[in-house]
Amino acid sequence: MNRFNDKRLTDIVLGEAILALLSEGDPITPYSLMEKLQLMAISEKMAFRKQACTNAVVEVQSSLMAQSSEYGSVQAGSGYHTSSKMIH
Repeated sequence: MNRFNDKRLTDIVLGEAILALLSEGDPITPYSLMEKLQLMAISEKMAFRKQACTNAVVEVQSSLMAQSSEYGSVQAGSGYHTSSKMIH
């Protein structure tokens, strides 16, 4: 697969994880999303989809780290920022 297809499949499994959280009535946070993607990767039988789930976890982690460095630290699991830059 090429990079475009890899990115596209990563986006697809990310969307599937979000839809699964919504249908289960679970909150959608970066942490719940990473957990759902990890569970999807564990149960996935196709290697390319398993890799896409792993790539999606990395993408969410990178986004969370970039956000926390931009706005200050993020309280674990809360999704709330603990910085004076927080906009209300």
